[in-house]
Amino acid sequence: MIVHTGKPEAVAFGKELVELFRQRGNALLTDTSTAEVLGCPHLGQAGYMAAVDVVLVLGGDGTLLSAARLASSFGKPVLGINMGHLGFLSELDADSFEPALERVLAGDFTVEERMMIEGRVLRSGAEIACFRALNDVVVTRGTFARIINVTTFIDNHHVVDYKADGIIVATPTGSTAYSLSAGGPIVEPLLECLCITPICPHTLASRSVVARPEAHVRLVLNSPGEEVMLTIDGQEGIPLESKDVVELVRAQVTAKFVKVSGRGFFDILNSRLREQRF
Repeated sequence: MIVHTGKPEAVAFGKELVELFRQRGNALLTDTSTAEVLGCPHLGQAGYMAAVDVVLVLGGDGTLLSAARLASSFGKPVLGINMGHLGFLSELDADSFEPALERVLAGDFTVEERMMIEGRVLRSGAEIACFRALNDVVVTRGTFARIINVTTFIDNHHVVDYKADGIIVATPTGSTAYSLSAGGPIVEPLLECLCITPICPHTLASRSVVARPEAHVRLVLNSPGEEVMLTIDGQEGIPLESKDVVELVRAQVTAKFVKVSGRGFFDILNSRLREQRF
């Protein structure tokens, strides 16, 4: 179990789950930070991931994103319990969790697999960073920088030079996040593709491009003297320099999500569109 320890309601519910699992005689392991707050056993990050069957995540979609990236390396499915508004990734809320738990423990659930992106940053031909993302990879200007110039290639074919505040490469899962606010398309999450969308482009002719999942996307930064950052799922950052190259492909692993509620993507989308809440 992974708990957003900065949310009191998540910590309180986590303590309830520790007691519930103790009463049932089911093993419950946590990451180190959760164990420190809840006072329950842990095996270290790699140890508990290798040992568990399902990863319970208490928090919001942000907590679930980081947990899903970690769990993907071990092939483990995650089950999100949201401590607030249900998001696009979280499957349950606290009120609906207990009956769902019975189904999970009985093996009565399905696993939905989501495409991920993996990439690397090259500087003067040498790899300086590698990463994996579930939602998106974003190249964006700093607070005081001017627009940046990003030359975009797909399978070594020059597509466009984006002059913009930045550029987003999103998975279908990430299409309803930052990409959507930048004018990108809404993509059903089980469809595999790469969505490339400029942020506040300098020209009206700059538009989103949707590439097949096998495509190799290459972004070349041509903005000397500008402050530029690459972010992964909005949670990890890598400073970029002019002439740096960002290479992106479909990841060899997928993010796996436990499904028990029958609540589908289009149900959530319809609710969000009616509420005008994204």
